[in-house]
This record gives sequence, C-alpha cells and structure tokens, in this order.
Amino acid sequence: MDPIKTDCGSVSGTMVGDKGQEVRIYRGIPYAAPPVGELRWKPPQPVVPWEGTRECLDFSSITPQLVGFGPTTPLEQKEDCLYLNVVTPAKKATEKLPVMVFMHGGGFTGGHGNEKLFCSARLARHGVVLVTVNMRLEAIGLLAHRLLSRESPRLVSGNYMFLDMIASLKWVQKNIEAFGGDPGNVTIFGESGGGAKVAVLMATPMAKGLFHRAILESVWNPPAGAMTGVSLKDMEAIGEKLFAKLGVDKEADPVAAARALPVQKILEANFALCREEKVLIGIWDETVDGWMLPDNPVNILKSGKYNAVPFIAGGNLGEATDDKSLLFLPNMIPTYVEMFKGAEETKTKAYAYIFNRAPEGRKKAGMLKAPHGMEMYYVFGDYDNTSGWWNRPIPTRPTGNTPPAPPEPTDPELNKADKKVSEAMMTMWAQFAKTGSPNAKKKGIWQAYEAASDQYLYIDEKLEAKTGFSKIKKE
Repeated sequence: MDPIKTDCGSVSGTMVGDKGQEVRIYRGIPYAAPPVGELRWKPPQPVVPWEGTRECLDFSSITPQLVGFGPTTPLEQKEDCLYLNVVTPAKKATEKLPVMVFMHGGGFTGGHGNEKLFCSARLARHGVVLVTVNMRLEAIGLLAHRLLSRESPRLVSGNYMFLDMIASLKWVQKNIEAFGGDPGNVTIFGESGGGAKVAVLMATPMAKGLFHRAILESVWNPPAGAMTGVSLKDMEAIGEKLFAKLGVDKEADPVAAARALPVQKILEANFALCREEKVLIGIWDETVDGWMLPDNPVNILKSGKYNAVPFIAGGNLGEATDDKSLLFLPNMIPTYVEMFKGAEETKTKAYAYIFNRAPEGRKKAGMLKAPHGMEMYYVFGDYDNTSGWWNRPIPTRPTGNTPPAPPEPTDPELNKADKKVSEAMMTMWAQFAKTGSPNAKKKGIWQAYEAASDQYLYIDEKLEAKTGFSKIKKE
C-alpha cells in the first residue's frame, strides 16, 4: 500500500517496529500550509498540492520553543511546523481500522508529536492507526491582540493552536482511509497539556463530527490549571504587553512589524513576560472568543452541551503528592466529576481511572507513586526502553518556566510486570478506540462512571475496580 495518495499528493513511508511485527510509518505529512510571514497568527491555510511522491521518511521541524519536554526536543525548530505522522499496521486501504490521534503534552508551551515514544509501533500493533500531531504553541499559537482581532473576519484572535488541531482532524477525515483507517471511528487522546487540548476539542463546536471518542490523561491546562479559559478582552491585553516588550507597539503597523520579527525574539520576549507576570508554565491559554469557544471549557463540559462522545479521564496517583503548587490530579478531579455528570445526562459512557505503576528501579530511587507523565511509557508500549525515554531523569514538577535539574537517571529495572501493565493499557486503550468501551467483554472489570458508585479503575500490576474517585485529594 505504498505510496499512498492523499488529497494533496502521494506519500511514501518506511517500516518500523519489532522484528516480525513491523508497521509502516509516514513522517512529516503536511496538513496545513506553513504559517509563516503573513500567515503568522492566522488560522491554518490549505496545503499546496505537490506532484510526484513525497518521501515521508524523516520527521518534520517542530514549533519554536524555549522550554523542552522529552529527550529528543533538540530537533530543528521552525514556524513551518504543521505536520503529522501516521503509524499504520494495515496491509491494505480497505481494513478500516480505528484511528487514534495523539495531542502531545508540554503544557501549551513545549513538546512535539515527533517523539519516538509517541510514534509507537507497539500501540499500532494492537489494531489501530496512530496519528501524532505537531501544532503551533505559546505566543506563536495562542497570541491574541486587538489589532489581530480587527483584521479577522470573525473579529477574534488567539486559539491558532486549536485551529491547527482542528485542521489536522479534518485532514484525518479526508485522508486516513487511504492508510487503512476508519474516518468514522476516530479517538483523540492526549496527556497533560495534550489532555487539556483534547478537552477543548471536546468543548468547541468547530470540532463536532471530527472525532468519536476521547481519552484525557492527567489534564493540565496552563496557566490557570483548571480549564477555565480566558476572555478575549483579557487575552488581548496580554498581547498588548507582549507587543510593548517587543517594541512594536509604537510602529505605524504594529502587527506587520511583529510579523517581520525573527521568531527567536518573540520567544525571548514571551519568556521575559512570563517571568514578570510570575506565571508558572506559559502565559497563554484558550481564548473564550464566542466563535471557537462560546463559553469557558468547564462550563461547556459540565453542562453536557459538548461534543458528547464516550471518553476516558483520569490521572496518576503521584500527581497528588508532587508539590502544593502543582497538584495536577486533585485540581482536575472536580472537573472530571462534572464531566462525568454531563456524560450521564447525555447518556454517554465515560470511564475514570487512576494509574499508579512505577518500575522497581524507580521505587528504589524513592518514586513510591507514579508521577506526572509516567503512564505514557505504558500506553505507548515502552516496557523495555526502546524509545530512550527511560534514560532521562523524570522531574515530578516544573519550577519557574523550566523543568528543574533532576537527579541523574537510574536504571528503571523494567521487568515482566511492567510489560504486563503496558500490554493491559494498550489493549484497553485500543479496545476503547474500537468500541467505545475499554472492556473486551460486556461485563468487564472497568465499568462506566456513575455518580452513585463513584467507581474507577486502579491501574497497577493488578487491575482493580475501586470506589471514591471524587474523594481523591492531596496525600
């Protein structure tokens, strides 16, 4: 099935994965035009079609960022970053496998979809077509300003990062069938800031019909941390401060002057503004603009008036012990519970979980509970450190605007139990993508959330059904 014809031209890929279980990967497929020059701070525009076959063998550049997350962040950084990757086990285009689209974490500030961990052949081998997405971030992806709003036909600005993701989901609808995927069965999922991105996609009417299930892992919505969004007026005011710091506010055409600046100057000014405002992780948020977001995400999600699809939501037990300023899990539990109530009102199945697996080597080093981000190693099948992510130190919390200097990495001492947990998570996540239920059997252990029983799945070496999800607090 190679090369594959997309709506803009043909692409070729390559094989990756364990010997005898290889899958095909297509790296760096453009889903929108490069958002550079006059297209900086504008909604994504269509890709210009190409002739012949585009070799999608190498990862694309990633969005410019000063804060990196993950071991392979030192990739080429350019504003020309609107690319995605497709990992498919399909042998032919007619297979119609469920599709899983991953939105990376890193707050709204850093990270990218090109990590080897995320482009997982092992998850794809569970019978899904996996898509990972790169999008604009921070000031490049979320800046609002009154002059940008004035030039917009909708009289709004900001939210470009979310518009990028919507464009990527539209690309999936148009093209994923050629990769053996089913455009009628798309699951969006993400971790931390990626989980917040998924929540906003659930809340915006602009993404209606573009996905059919969702998984929210350890949601962290910077800078507020609780999915409240920021009004257009308040976000525009931050934009005014950034333009002043850039020194373009007195120009005859401040927007043109800002668009002409090197991206590095924008990043540096943005970082300085974050320090001045004493913002922990990034200064930009989703904008409640009356167009992409008619209300703040929490209100939309708890009302049940969102894109009502089956979803999974939860976090890691160690997130309740990270630090008083960054209690990811306790901060989000009330929002999750409100989302579950909204799901009950719309008769939509939703599933709660708590993850708490840490490998033996990490436990010996003092990691007694699974910290923020740990579940990703298992969701993506890295039970033997194929990705290299286990080699990096794992900070349990950021400090200021950069991750802290953590201790030297230790051998995680991965064993059969880690593989067992990983296989269980990949099976459940893929099963959910296939059917809307994480259970292979009708009466499986993981039951849909009901307020009356407050139940959730506890994920460790042993899977356990427990109650008291809404009562999980800082330990």
